[in-house]
Amino acid sequence: MRFKAIASLAAVALLAAGSCARSPVSDFMAAGLASARQDAWEEAARQWTQAIEKDPGSAAAHNNLAVAYERQGAWEAAEREYGEALRLAPDEPTVKTNYAAFKARLERLRGRMP
Repeated sequence: MRFKAIASLAAVALLAAGSCARSPVSDFMAAGLASARQDAWEEAARQWTQAIEKDPGSAAAHNNLAVAYERQGAWEAAEREYGEALRLAPDEPTVKTNYAAFKARLERLRGRMP
C-alpha cells in the first residue's frame, strides 16, 4: 500500500512541477503538493480545488485533485476529475498513466468486494 501512495505522490509531483511557471494557480498547486507530501490529502484537495476555481482549464490541478480524492477513497469524485484532466490534456502522459493505474486499482477493489 505504501508503494501505491509513493507512486501516486510521484505522479502528482510531476504535474505540479510542470505547472509552476508563475500562473494564477501556482501557489495553490505548490500548497497542495506540500500537503500531499505530508499525507494531508484533505488539505491537498482543498488547495487543488482552489486552483481549479482560479483556472478551470488546468489539467494538472484536475489530475492532482483526482489523486487526492483517490487517496481519500472518493472513487466517483476521482473518476470525474481524471475524466476532466483527460478531456483538457488527452495526450499528457502523467494523466493517462494515473488514470490507467486508478482504473486498475478500482477493478482490483471491485473484485474483492462481496
